[in-house]
Amino acid sequence: MPCPDAERLLKCLSENRVFMALLKALYFIEPSAYLAAGVIRNSIWAHLHDQHYALNRIEVDVIFFNPQDNGYHEQRIQKYLEAIFPKIIWDVTNQALVHQWYQQENGEGIAPLTSIAHALSLWPETATAVAVRLNAQDHLEFEAPLGLQDLFELNLRWNSALVSQAVFMERIQTKQFLEKWPLLTLVPPHFTQ
Repeated sequence: MPCPDAERLLKCLSENRVFMALLKALYFIEPSAYLAAGVIRNSIWAHLHDQHYALNRIEVDVIFFNPQDNGYHEQRIQKYLEAIFPKIIWDVTNQALVHQWYQQENGEGIAPLTSIAHALSLWPETATAVAVRLNAQDHLEFEAPLGLQDLFELNLRWNSALVSQAVFMERIQTKQFLEKWPLLTLVPPHFTQ
C-alpha cells in the first residue's frame, strides 16, 4: 500500500528543478549518495508554509556509506560538487567514518555506524532524518527510518537516540526553526519515542 507522505515527499522534491539538478550531479559522481537533512527538511517545511526556499547559498548535506573509504572519496565528491555549484556550501560525509571524528567533536564516542538508515536513526530531530537520492532508473528513492509523519505534520521532535535534549534545544535556537516556520509545533520531550 502506498504511503501518502512518501508520495508527497517525492512529488514535492521532484518538482523542484534545482533540487533535481543537485541530485543528478550527485548521482554522476557517487550513485549511492543521498542529499539529506536540512535541504530535505527545509524544502518540505517551506513548501508547507507556502514559502520559496532557495537552494543556492545554503548548506547541503551529502551522505554515503563506504567502509573502505579513508576520506579520499569524501574530498573527491566535495570538490566535484563545489566546482559545479560553487554558491552552495557542501558538507559531504561518509557515514562509515563518523565514529572516527564524533568523539573529538562531541566529547563522547559512538560505535561505528552500519548503514545510512542507522546513521539517520541517530539524527537530532525526527524530521531531519530523511535522505533522498536518484536511482539507476532516474527515479527518487528515500531513507527515513524515523518516518515522514513529523516532517509533514510540522512537528519539531527531539530524537533521544544520541544527542541530549540540551543539544536539541540549542539547535532550535541556532537554526531558528520556529522563527522561520511558525506553523511548527515543538513536541515536548515526554512525548518523544
